[in-house]
Amino acid sequence: MLRLLVLTLCVQSLLQVVPMMVLAKPDFGINLPITGSGKVSQAINDAKDVVDAVDENTLYTAESDYPGLQDLADLLKSMAELTVRLSDELVPLVTSLVADMSGNVAGAFGPVFTKIADIKTAIGTEMPMDNIAIGELVGHYVPEQFTDGFARITDGLTELETILGSLKTAIDAAVLQAGADAITPAIVKKNVKPALVYRVVFSINQLKAYIPEVKYTIDSTLENINLADDYVLLVSSAMLASDATTTQLQAQMSAVTDAISTTVETALDGYVGDFDTLESNVGDYAAVAAATDYTTLTTALEAYKAHLDTLQPTKYPALDGYLAALLEVFNTALPSSGSSGGISSDLLDSLILTLIENGRYAQFCFYKYYGLVLAFLTTIADNASLCFDKEERRLTYLKDSLPLITQLLPFDFDIILDQVGICDTITDSTTLGECITTLSGFYTAIATEFGHKLQYLFDLIDAETEASGNRFLICIELVKLNLVEISESNLQDEIRQCALDGPTADDNI
Repeated sequence: MLRLLVLTLCVQSLLQVVPMMVLAKPDFGINLPITGSGKVSQAINDAKDVVDAVDENTLYTAESDYPGLQDLADLLKSMAELTVRLSDELVPLVTSLVADMSGNVAGAFGPVFTKIADIKTAIGTEMPMDNIAIGELVGHYVPEQFTDGFARITDGLTELETILGSLKTAIDAAVLQAGADAITPAIVKKNVKPALVYRVVFSINQLKAYIPEVKYTIDSTLENINLADDYVLLVSSAMLASDATTTQLQAQMSAVTDAISTTVETALDGYVGDFDTLESNVGDYAAVAAATDYTTLTTALEAYKAHLDTLQPTKYPALDGYLAALLEVFNTALPSSGSSGGISSDLLDSLILTLIENGRYAQFCFYKYYGLVLAFLTTIADNASLCFDKEERRLTYLKDSLPLITQLLPFDFDIILDQVGICDTITDSTTLGECITTLSGFYTAIATEFGHKLQYLFDLIDAETEASGNRFLICIELVKLNLVEISESNLQDEIRQCALDGPTADDNI
């Protein structure tokens, strides 16, 4: 029984050796078989399959226009193409080397050594440039993974280069020993040991083993880009559903601010016309009473005129600025999605960055805050109508109150003409002059107060619009607090802390 077992093991050993001997053929630049060369061919073909898989599915087009997603995908594709050069350029040369029987050993090995050097140079120059660009988009995690992965590939290429160099040295020794005579199998066997060929096989397998790290970095980052892209589209779709309502509310607010501007400017422009008429009529009195000095009165009237003349060049533009600033607060206080992916939100940016930077907890943190961020963004928009309604009501009250203020202004000059008429009935020129001088003194003082009231009108609108904007922001913040009971900035901090510490992040908050 023992003899039968030993015989069986010997037969199995022979069966394992025969394929290896069959695979041996004229190779590595000499016209004689080198034991194990078939294993080199098999190893390099197996490596080619692994390398070729690196750029599978790297032709990616982002559906949203979220900043950086497509750029990052393109850079990953560039990294994949750099890796696949091992398959496209180096593998055929190694395959040719194994089958070469030209008798020119240096000519057989030379292209392989040159290509290894070329690929190492490309890795040393192209990879860092792409890595810098990736780092600018997503920070350090992905670049660190690529740096580690390509460093191992470079080491593997160096190891392969060294071992092939040793193999070439051994073959050169065999050729040298043969001298002018034909090289013989015995000389080959003496100089080129099977262990040396198997070291080549091992170095190829080792290089192949380094490839999956780079493929993982590319595939996992692309997977996260795809998740981010889908999420942005989901958020965008949800927000677009509420955009129509928000747009309508903003239009209502714009209508109120336009009405405020119209109310003020229409009233004041009317007073400007009334004052021009009054000033002209006073001038007529002055022309008739040529002997009487009306200079003091016209000077007082010019003080009114100076205040009214500030409306068009300064006060109306300032008014428009107050109202425009208020509308800008309304328009920017909420995240908007005017087009697919075009969402402006620091909170969303924080979540997307956490995902595509591909750190240790990238997907964990993404799914942890996926629903919260979506609810945060959409609920704010959906509940903003309450905030709009409050401010629309308050601004409408301001609009309705402004005529009560503007109507106080003409009281300061509307009976000047009647009073000048009374003075004009005085026949004594001295007394008439005293009457005009007295009126002038009072109206000079009143003109100063007129200027104060006119400025107050615009100061009031300035103060009210600024207060309205702040009230609106407070209202929006309270909506956010009611949603997640923390501020947006705190939620951003949580997301980033999760990216660093994973599931334990909440323990520190």
